[in-house]
Amino acid sequence: MTPDHGYDGPDALPSVLTDLMRDITIPNGLAAVGYDKSDVDDLVEGTLKQQRLLATAPRDVTGEDAAEILTRSLELW
Repeated sequence: MTPDHGYDGPDALPSVLTDLMRDITIPNGLAAVGYDKSDVDDLVEGTLKQQRLLATAPRDVTGEDAAEILTRSLELW
């Protein structure tokens, strides 16, 4: 994607992806599209209903897992 990015080590890919998301003006997380911490419980409930999609996850997804992911996704950078 960016061969001369200058990043090194395990943070190289996340850093390049963050640069790309900023460059193409993807919203900075769920908060940028109108969600906040008070929405997380409802988002978890909706997420856990998506069993067809969750069935392909490499491990079982709990409500706590989903809440942590969604909370951390409120702001990406």
